[in-house]
Amino acid sequence: MDVPSPTWLVATNVASAPNQALGCPSERAAETTRRVRVLPWATAVAGVLLLLSGLFVTPRPSQAMPTFAQAYGIPCSRCHTIVPLLNSYGRYVQNTGYSALDRKVLARAFPIWLDEEPSFDSTAGAGTGEPRIALGNLAFHATGYLAQDVTYHFQEWVWSGNYGGFVDSFWASYNNLLHRDGHLFVGLIENPQPSPYSQTFDIDGVAASGTVVGEHDWGATYSNRWGSKFAYVTKSLDAEAAYLYGNGDFGGNAGATDFGAVEKTFQYKVAYAHPNVPVEVGVFGSVGTVPVSTGNGIDSYNSQALYVELDPSTNYRPGLLLVGQDEHDGNPGVSAITGNPLTATGSQGLSAEIFESLFHGAVVVSAQHNFNNAGFGQVANGNAFNVGFNFPHFQYLRGYVEALTGGESALSPNPGGPEWKGLLIFALPLRSVR
Repeated sequence: MDVPSPTWLVATNVASAPNQALGCPSERAAETTRRVRVLPWATAVAGVLLLLSGLFVTPRPSQAMPTFAQAYGIPCSRCHTIVPLLNSYGRYVQNTGYSALDRKVLARAFPIWLDEEPSFDSTAGAGTGEPRIALGNLAFHATGYLAQDVTYHFQEWVWSGNYGGFVDSFWASYNNLLHRDGHLFVGLIENPQPSPYSQTFDIDGVAASGTVVGEHDWGATYSNRWGSKFAYVTKSLDAEAAYLYGNGDFGGNAGATDFGAVEKTFQYKVAYAHPNVPVEVGVFGSVGTVPVSTGNGIDSYNSQALYVELDPSTNYRPGLLLVGQDEHDGNPGVSAITGNPLTATGSQGLSAEIFESLFHGAVVVSAQHNFNNAGFGQVANGNAFNVGFNFPHFQYLRGYVEALTGGESALSPNPGGPEWKGLLIFALPLRSVR
């Protein structure tokens, strides 16, 4: 494979909200020959109450890391700006379906881990149908090699938002095509899109591709979906094409076996994406159909988008994400206001986000602006401000805080105040390295 293959690569495949993370620390790694013990549950729970007092203390070297990082004995900063936001090397590992990682090294770590993600939303609670504090966000993950040239990822939410869980990711990739530069994914997969769409430390990600046009929610078009994807990844090229349908669970409507009246889409992405260069530039888009409630019942849509991503550095050079998308819906469905069929319309989405890494990567802050024109005079502007941080001395725990203002806030337009969200991610490996 015509790419660098360092022995310290690590990445995770995180998709859909609430955001998930590998849970590996950003501190210096301990020696790989050191045997480690899993952090006891009781210690972790008690420690949460003491974490804020030492937030900006210099972190000590890590002792244990889940799965990939645990196997290699390396810090998460090798592939993450902050978990789960990937840097250029992490995106390369993600795009290759983890096949850039050595199978024998990964075998040192147990391939299954758990994560618990308590969350808070200031605008939820009584009368909203959603809990203000959700402790029931528990998932388990399994990832690694099934065979010499086959990698996989599985994630199941046991609970989500205090409700029943669902399968989040379920795919396998064959990686020995076109001189090992080709990767064929099958299952419930991440579709061709910029990496921050699925792996960002923002509690709510960028909204450029989340416009709702009539009955068509473009955000669902860019969620994990069942289907197949081919990715051709070289030293400086990431070219992906996928055919996707439902995004439901294994069975039922829009599930793995539902090929009927569900959204069906051809999606693509082509990008300059070098694993050693912090800048990624590319295009992505879609052509598809989705059922709507008009006479013929089908909305044929298409989109084209351009994006630029720059990784922030720990010497205070800021990072950047720009996404601009133009969309067209031929039959958007029925107006929720008048009940009449809507005519064909164009829509646009734009997101701009700037990142800054602080305290040697222990804290990352970002400011984001989103503009969405859903057609028919429906225009929205909003902002999001996010902070992600590592908890020193608790290598499996991370925290995230978000403030949503303007059109992003659930309080918009009246009284118009900010909406506050918080999230903790505690990841737990189930066994020490061999």
